[in-house]
Amino acid sequence: MEHSRILTRGPVRLRPLSVEDAPAFRALVDEEIWHGMSSPLPASDEAMAEHLRGLIDRPGGLAFAVEREGRLVGRTTLYDLEPGLRVEIGNTIYAREAWGTEVNPIAKLLLFTCAFEDLGVGRVALRCDHRNARSHRAIARLGARFEGTLRAFRPAADGTVADVDYFSVLADEWPAVRQDLENRLRPAEPVPGIA
Repeated sequence: MEHSRILTRGPVRLRPLSVEDAPAFRALVDEEIWHGMSSPLPASDEAMAEHLRGLIDRPGGLAFAVEREGRLVGRTTLYDLEPGLRVEIGNTIYAREAWGTEVNPIAKLLLFTCAFEDLGVGRVALRCDHRNARSHRAIARLGARFEGTLRAFRPAADGTVADVDYFSVLADEWPAVRQDLENRLRPAEPVPGIA
């Protein structure tokens, strides 16, 4: 659904995703980056715009463009929102330049905060294609608890039916997860005697 939420921290800004982001977003991704998505990589700007329109119009969802220092570096969504109960974070994809940076931990901190503190849910779930070890590690590093693998759960971009790894954070776990994310984002203290 269309929304006007803007979530910001440091160099990372989550703003409403727009179909006008299609050319810039398409320029960020390729087959390898797209791996693990549930549909094939859109082959044109028009097809990408249609794909983004589907995310934007999805009922019970908030689709965000992810910017770093004012430049588009990805997209992510809160979806399948059941107010007061649960929401999922997903459809997350970043340009290579954002991999291993502060972008994902900040974006997830902003999304978890929105989910637990603004939307009042009791559970935030995340999932990834079982074959996507990089995403699995990134989600686990956020502090989400691995719940298991759902076998033959959804279509994959390569035409197969994918197993999906499921994770979650519950409201009573959120303070510890938030603190861990804050600690990850805190600049490292200099070690005495080392320049």
